[in-house]
Amino acid sequence: MEKKRVSVQIEGRNYVVITTEEKSYVLGVAGEVTDSIRRAAQTGRHLDTRDCAVLAAMDFCDDCHKAERRNRDLVDKADQIIRQSAELAKQYKEYKERLTASINENTNLTKRIIALEDQLRTVLKENERLKKSADSKAAANEKKFEQAVRDKKNEQLMGYVPMRQYSLFEEGDKSSDKKKKNNKNGKN
Repeated sequence: MEKKRVSVQIEGRNYVVITTEEKSYVLGVAGEVTDSIRRAAQTGRHLDTRDCAVLAAMDFCDDCHKAERRNRDLVDKADQIIRQSAELAKQYKEYKERLTASINENTNLTKRIIALEDQLRTVLKENERLKKSADSKAAANEKKFEQAVRDKKNEQLMGYVPMRQYSLFEEGDKSSDKKKKNNKNGKN
């Protein structure tokens, strides 16, 4: 930046200021110094210009220190906000990862539920088929049983006599064998 010479007048005295600032800025600062000296002169005490300039300089130094303190406080607050923002960003990242994991788990569970519902429908259909099959077999067995009961009743009503059929080719005559046994038992 280029340095320039700016002439200002404060309380009747001319000063040359070498600066990189604009002329309007330097004139504004000189105007503030003049105003501050005049305020010090209006305190009611009889002060010369030098005393008023010292009081004005003390005022400016006090304002400068207070501004620096405010600046440090603001920087500290900004640092605290930055730290909190970093912590919040970290928490956000963790919550986002947990949310993503939960969404994935929910998706997997939903798929599992759909698969189980499909299996349940298949099992229910198979159960219904087996139930119908068992019902038809039970009905057929019941009909057979009822038929057997009717046949038995019919046999009893007709005077069923059990008959034994003998073959001619069997060894010996069974009836003669029985007679022989009876004769032997009777002789003893």
